[in-house]
Amino acid sequence: MDLHCTTRGLLLLGIHGALAVGCGDDSRASASAAQTDASASATGTGSAGTGTGSATDTATPTTSDGSASQSASQGDSSSGDPPTTTNASLGTSTGEDASTGAVGSSSDGTTGAVDPCAGGMGDFDFSYLWVANTSQGSVSKINTKTLLEEGRYYADPNPGNASTSRTSVNIDGHFVVVSNRAGYSLTKIAANVDDCVDKNADGMITTSQNKDDLLPWGTDECVLWNTAVNSYSYNGGPRGTAWAPGEFNKETCKYENQKVWVGWMDAPLHAILGRFDGETGVQDATVPLDNWTSQISPYGAAADGFGYIWTINVYQELIRIDTDTLEVKRYPSGGINFYGMTVDAKGNPWFGPYSNGAVAMFDAQTETFAQIPNTNENHRGVAVAADGMVWVASNAGGTHGCGLNQIDSNTMTAVQFHTFPQCGTPVGVSIDVDGFVWMVDHSGWAYRIDPNTYEKTQVIVPGDHYTYSDMTGGGLQNAIIPK
Repeated sequence: MDLHCTTRGLLLLGIHGALAVGCGDDSRASASAAQTDASASATGTGSAGTGTGSATDTATPTTSDGSASQSASQGDSSSGDPPTTTNASLGTSTGEDASTGAVGSSSDGTTGAVDPCAGGMGDFDFSYLWVANTSQGSVSKINTKTLLEEGRYYADPNPGNASTSRTSVNIDGHFVVVSNRAGYSLTKIAANVDDCVDKNADGMITTSQNKDDLLPWGTDECVLWNTAVNSYSYNGGPRGTAWAPGEFNKETCKYENQKVWVGWMDAPLHAILGRFDGETGVQDATVPLDNWTSQISPYGAAADGFGYIWTINVYQELIRIDTDTLEVKRYPSGGINFYGMTVDAKGNPWFGPYSNGAVAMFDAQTETFAQIPNTNENHRGVAVAADGMVWVASNAGGTHGCGLNQIDSNTMTAVQFHTFPQCGTPVGVSIDVDGFVWMVDHSGWAYRIDPNTYEKTQVIVPGDHYTYSDMTGGGLQNAIIPK
């Protein structure tokens, strides 16, 4: 087996503490066993269609305890003129200190020097759920603590023809990138006003403040860049989307040189995985995937803690890319219908297969697939929590129908299938900074699930949501800085 053992790989492993690092078949396992520090989970990917969904006029959260639920009424959240621009004063912040990424400070007691990371590894102490509003061509920012929609942003210069889909959050939670399947573009948005840019130099940051405050394209100063890709058709449009962490700088407590990886097709039967500079949006590497065997672009993508990006040829093969050398390795599916995907803290990809398929895992050490018994459903998005629980969205038509499948990755067994008072078409799953599980339904809402009590809280998000990938950043945190 050709395990990743470059200078960058050793640096990445070294940030987790005193590790027994070596080159060879056991280096992945020894690094995984030694990794420490914290956050939450990992999330999955997407589908080929768009469809239409229902929308509502309210964003009021409602607790679903089996006796009460809130229905979404039919409507079109994308109609009407853009709301009046709202200005936010420079210096206002909704999270941690954006200038340093630090979550605290402490003295080492010897030299008096201040540790900008307070002994941590740049963990973020806030999180947002970023939901793609597909038909509207926009993205919603949901505060995962207050459950309020704090902003809504157009994701493409031609939002009505964007088909906004995958959203992926970076390692410190400050930025999201969204891929537009029909717009053939990627867009980066800042979570904190401190990270936005006063483009018109008026001393203010002009940005959306709530779900109804959707500013015209080019006027929201928290939308930082938009980059076009050379897709040749809707089916070949950008889908699989993932941030890679970059290198951790202990002096600044920041991850530097962060990259975004996105998959698309530039011709029939020819796919590409492109690497983009997270700061500028400029494409700086192209990985060709020749002999592509489907008509759909790379479907999902996720970064692990060992210097690899993983993606899938839907239903057919798993692909691993070395982020240093750009070496490609491909693994046939063996009959597993790859669909949603993520990566756990051990570097093992997980899959939510469709077509009444069993949840599956690829052991990156032995390079073999395993399926979980008694988990056959019509799965979509998947996320792995910090405790090893795997959560997979399930659509109607499978063994249990519409809901959320829970699997224990430590025992490789099914735990429970969760149903909901209102369930349309669950698509994406993600884990927030507090460990809550989020499931986004295409039909106009999301649920927050307490992983301990299984209490379910419904949050209405007007629009139709074909949203996948790491919607909170918890997936990347857990893969890179596991507990």
